[in-house]
Amino acid sequence: MITRLVPFRKGIVVFILAFLIFSRSYVANPKMISFMCVVALLTVFEFLNLLLHPVIGSITQHSPVFMLVALVCIAALMIPLHHRLEKWATKLLVEKNTTDGLAKAKRTIDELGTRAVSSGA
Repeated sequence: MITRLVPFRKGIVVFILAFLIFSRSYVANPKMISFMCVVALLTVFEFLNLLLHPVIGSITQHSPVFMLVALVCIAALMIPLHHRLEKWATKLLVEKNTTDGLAKAKRTIDELGTRAVSSGA
């Protein structure tokens, strides 16, 4: 079972690194953040499915109906957490984008002001 999870762990690490790189250097709109959150939710659900499948299978004797019910219960627990995290991440990154945009605009105005003063003198 552990050997099946090694490529999946690498995928999670790549996803987290890509998210962090884009969140620092890229001005993301809320739709992009929402999409990344949905991808993260699906990734976490699949990871939990891989981890818990043997346990759920032994409890339910691999009955498809009971396994489906167990996975639906896990998903039902994850959905409210996902919504809270998505709202938090959207708010955080939109504030960061606004702050970065204002700082960039201020630098541009300052550069234009110094150019106008130096060329006018």
